Amino acid sequence: MKYLTRILILILSFNYFYAHGQWHTTNSEINTISSISISEEFPKISQDSTDQEITTHLEATIKWMRAEFYNFNYAPPLMYSETALSLANRVDNKRLLNRLRSAIGNIMLRVKDTAHAKILFLKSLEEAKKDKDSVILLASLNNLANTYYTTKKYKNKAILNYLEGLTIAEKLKDTARIYIAHHNLSRIYIEDRNIEKTRHHVNQSFKYLNYIDESQYKKSSCLRNKGMLYVLLNKPDEAIKYFKENLKIAKEINHMDGIIDGHKGYIEALELKKDYKNIYKISKTLRHYEEIERDKEAQIIIDAITAKLNSQRFKDQIKSKELEKEILKQTSERKNFYITTILGIVLFLILTLLIIYSAYNKRKYLITNLREKNKQYLLAKEQSEKLTKVKNKFFATISHELRTPLYGVIGLTSILMENNSLKNHEKDFKSLKFSANYLLALVNDLLQFNKIENDSFTTEETNFNIRERINTIVSSFEYIRLQHNNIITVSIANELPELLKGNAIRLSQILMNLISNACKFTENGTITISVNFVKQKGQELILEFIVKDTGPGIEKSKLACIFDEFTQINTVTNTYEGTGLGLSIVKKLVEQSGNSIQVESQLGEGTSFKFLLPLNLVSKKEIDAEQTPIVNMDALKNKHVLIVEDNRINQVVTKKILQKEEVTCDIAQNGEEAVQFVKNNNNYDLILMDINMPIKNGIEASKEIRLFNQSVPIIALTAVEIEEQKVLIFKSGMNDIILKPYDIDVFKTIIIKNLPNEGIKSI
Repeated sequence: MKYLTRILILILSFNYFYAHGQWHTTNSEINTISSISISEEFPKISQDSTDQEITTHLEATIKWMRAEFYNFNYAPPLMYSETALSLANRVDNKRLLNRLRSAIGNIMLRVKDTAHAKILFLKSLEEAKKDKDSVILLASLNNLANTYYTTKKYKNKAILNYLEGLTIAEKLKDTARIYIAHHNLSRIYIEDRNIEKTRHHVNQSFKYLNYIDESQYKKSSCLRNKGMLYVLLNKPDEAIKYFKENLKIAKEINHMDGIIDGHKGYIEALELKKDYKNIYKISKTLRHYEEIERDKEAQIIIDAITAKLNSQRFKDQIKSKELEKEILKQTSERKNFYITTILGIVLFLILTLLIIYSAYNKRKYLITNLREKNKQYLLAKEQSEKLTKVKNKFFATISHELRTPLYGVIGLTSILMENNSLKNHEKDFKSLKFSANYLLALVNDLLQFNKIENDSFTTEETNFNIRERINTIVSSFEYIRLQHNNIITVSIANELPELLKGNAIRLSQILMNLISNACKFTENGTITISVNFVKQKGQELILEFIVKDTGPGIEKSKLACIFDEFTQINTVTNTYEGTGLGLSIVKKLVEQSGNSIQVESQLGEGTSFKFLLPLNLVSKKEIDAEQTPIVNMDALKNKHVLIVEDNRINQVVTKKILQKEEVTCDIAQNGEEAVQFVKNNNNYDLILMDINMPIKNGIEASKEIRLFNQSVPIIALTAVEIEEQKVLIFKSGMNDIILKPYDIDVFKTIIIKNLPNEGIKSI
């Protein structure tokens, strides 16, 4: 027990020191190799040695390690193992590195350091598999098998590795490895008492024995295995014969393992014969050799640990001197670092101050400049606002000044066209009315463009019948259609409901401009308006509108600019001129809906405009609330109306329209007269009030009338855009608005709607 305890303590101590060792070497360590007494025959190397010189050195090292292994001298190889492995990693020779690991690992197995041995063997195995190197793979498998065999609980792993290695060795015809595999498998199966497998591997190991070096060691082991086979076969006499030969050779070469194993087998054979006298004798001899082996093994481990400690102490001395130099160097560097740091901080502070000072001056300059720019901006803003007001006032004035005479021209023309005595001049009147309508369209384009530019275009959504709306728009182009001999067709998807909700004004403006554009440039052709259903998102319908004509078409080079403001594309005939705002207005209106308009055109084939527009479904409740109005024109008969108008032509037009419906009319030249007329005559059924008049305008007159008469309906007549004065008109007490020049039917309908006994009924 005392020997076992001693050996265990020594093994644990060695494992501790070895596990904390380094697996690399420095250049200074390589230079000190000569100071470690290992072998005088090693080729000398230095820090500058070539790969070939290092390889020659390592070949000698491996040969020396194997010799020391068989001489049971394990300390020197272990002491030099770290340096040797580090040197092997400097040259690109995997097989050399594997042989070195194998030599070191087997020595570790002898000193019971199986953990580190296993690490070396597994690393070689991993590299062999990666490089597909069968030679290294075979050596690694055998070494791992030896490691597993040393640890008894992994015996099955040892068998698997031996068998895998045997297969590879047979392919490589490596007789030495074949012998080793069969020999080691023999020992395992002897321990398992497996007679058949023991017989096979013992016979195979004898077969390859003569093909390998160091045959005396191997022969001794083979003889011992043969003796054990006969023990298993219960043939003690034959077994004893082989054990005696085994012991003879083992003693000659001082093969301690062979001597001990031979005596143990000899005892087992004697036990089969029940020869107790010789058992006692042989056992006594066995104990003697085991005592020698234990002492030797303990001394080997002590020497190994001592060598390791001496090596570590030597390295520590070198490191101590190097540490002193490093400390002096670090002290010097630290002083330089402090000086450099202080200088750096000073420079940084100076640079920071310079940057701050520069930034301050720059900021001061920018603030001064910004203040000046702000003054200029405010001045420019004021001028811009003034210009906007002037522009708006200009457009309002233009609207009034142009629409007022146009009201007279269109109104008188309409009246004359209805006169049967002037039927011979009907064509001339139509031309006159068309020219007036054309002039009105130019005015409307300018006003429309101005409203879009100022974001003042109405976004109000209403319920409307899309089919009626489009047919009404198309019918307004009847005259120009006939003039140019065109056909206009309308195609609306059947799945669309009658009523839809959306910005009807915006849709009307877009379609009127596109259809007008098609009518202008198409002659003897076809204009097609299509409305297609695209998709539905909840209550929202996405509709596709297409206006296509068979006109002259547009050159591809000019397609990009047709939506520009005040742009006109020259046609072959060049018979039509306009403001060049129509398509620009269309583009802006479509963009207001969150979409875009596309154009396709081929010269001589026509042009197609396409855009998407979202419209909403109308609920059943809203549909029920929608009722079709019926206008009863007889409601105008015998009504008494006050016309407040300063323009004499407009007075005549309005009066003639009403007199045709048997309405009696009084004329007031301005707002002041209108107030007096109402005060003197409370029998007026309705008042038509112009807005812009001298002395007193329509808004002021309406406010004054409402002070003493709350019941008489007052309808505003204005040539100014409704949005401009809508709030003021209704605040003054007026009931409705008619925009000049107006459609006669619309004019009559609005009047009837506002009469005390309403002439419009709903069904």
